[in-house]
Amino acid sequence: MGPLPPSDGHTYCLTCVDRFSRWPEVFPMPDMKAETCVETLLQGWIERFGVPDIITTDRGSQFEFELFQAFTQFLGSQRIRTISYHPASNGMGERFHRQLKDAVRCYCLSAPRWTSILPMVILGYAIRGSLKEDLSVSPAELPYGEPLRLPDEFFRSCETSPSIPELIGRLRTKIQSL
Repeated sequence: MGPLPPSDGHTYCLTCVDRFSRWPEVFPMPDMKAETCVETLLQGWIERFGVPDIITTDRGSQFEFELFQAFTQFLGSQRIRTISYHPASNGMGERFHRQLKDAVRCYCLSAPRWTSILPMVILGYAIRGSLKEDLSVSPAELPYGEPLRLPDEFFRSCETSPSIPELIGRLRTKIQSL
């Protein structure tokens, strides 16, 4: 994902989402070279969760280099490429990117270095802790067996909440329309 505004020497992110649990990870990177992607995937995801059976990527040049192909063969992982210019072919990844960009945009208003807030953003901003309707659990509940406990500050909205008189006015209008 990127390019993003420079933050601590990083302008890109490698994102990974477990297809079963929907557990997301985001790894800041200085560039999108194949070497950087391989190293980041190895140190960020594989060292923590093990080798995935299937690795789904877009058709970015960093994933098309011989190095990345040799890496997935070495791991024994099947590699699936999404369809070019067809975001729906990787709906889960695209949805995660949209959520992530919205969350980073919201929190960067108070902390312009996105790398410093990234861990807390994916923890709390409806990404790891939110209920996934198709699973009936949050991404954290499958690997950990219980929901994540989150500070209330993560649930603040980017927009200001409507005032009480405004809410009452909306309710009156709705009731009158019935």
